[in-house]
Amino acid sequence: MNIEDELRGALDVSAPPPTTTLDHVLKRGRRRVFARRAGAMLGVVAVVAGIGIGATTLNHAAPDRMPADQPNEAPATVEHAVGWPRVSTPPQVPHGTWTPTVSAPAGWPTPTLPLCDTKAPSIARHVELGGELPPQEFVSTWLDQARKLLPGFTLGDAEVERARTEYRFDVSDSRGTGSIRISAARFAGTPLANADDTLWEAGDCEPARRLLHPNGSVAQLHSVRPYVPYQTLTQTLDVFRKDGLLVQLEMHNFGSPSYHVSDPRNSTSVQRAGRPTLPLSEEQFQKLGLALAEVG
Repeated sequence: MNIEDELRGALDVSAPPPTTTLDHVLKRGRRRVFARRAGAMLGVVAVVAGIGIGATTLNHAAPDRMPADQPNEAPATVEHAVGWPRVSTPPQVPHGTWTPTVSAPAGWPTPTLPLCDTKAPSIARHVELGGELPPQEFVSTWLDQARKLLPGFTLGDAEVERARTEYRFDVSDSRGTGSIRISAARFAGTPLANADDTLWEAGDCEPARRLLHPNGSVAQLHSVRPYVPYQTLTQTLDVFRKDGLLVQLEMHNFGSPSYHVSDPRNSTSVQRAGRPTLPLSEEQFQKLGLALAEVG
């Protein structure tokens, strides 16, 4: 056997058993802790990245957020001032525009109001407007309800103008005093047919606004009409009740401080200017019409 064979024989033995020391255990433990922490960190990073991608996707899909106290600047589509819709029919063609006369008080706003023709109703009535005086109890009950509906106004007591069988009462606030006149009639036929028949009675250019009450009554609000002297404004609201009673409310921009009752006819005439505007908005006036349709 030569030297080469002896060396191969010396190396061809089992490897010595591994030796485990405390230093080896600590090193191995540190490596495992590091690997576990690294894996956890990678998992967190992946989760956060996933949330970020999901949130970005949702933000693109959802509408833009707006703080609760920031108003929406988009164009409004709801008409807040008036709740009753106009009758669906073509408007009249104006034949002119009203122009105030020299009797109009200086400094008052000049309304631009178109003028259109009036059309008298064609359905015959049992009692014409102003021919029937509503019972005092009926008017008082309605006025009590009206005061609840208009807490910011002072509504006077309804006084009878005997020659015309009508009531009138003042409507006042901090801007001045106006008034409302109440007259009545008895109609034949249905409330809706009579409302259609009187659609252009007040000389409106735009179709009147109308409420069809569930109890069968029909309320109809006409446009503002100007008169002289003193730039007098009037707006009419008709309530065709289910019991065949027509009650008309006529709102004016003048009240008892502006008109004089002349005897013996006991009729009123305007002696001085009232207030620049009507005392109630259309929405407030409509509340009174609704109450008239419901009062017993």
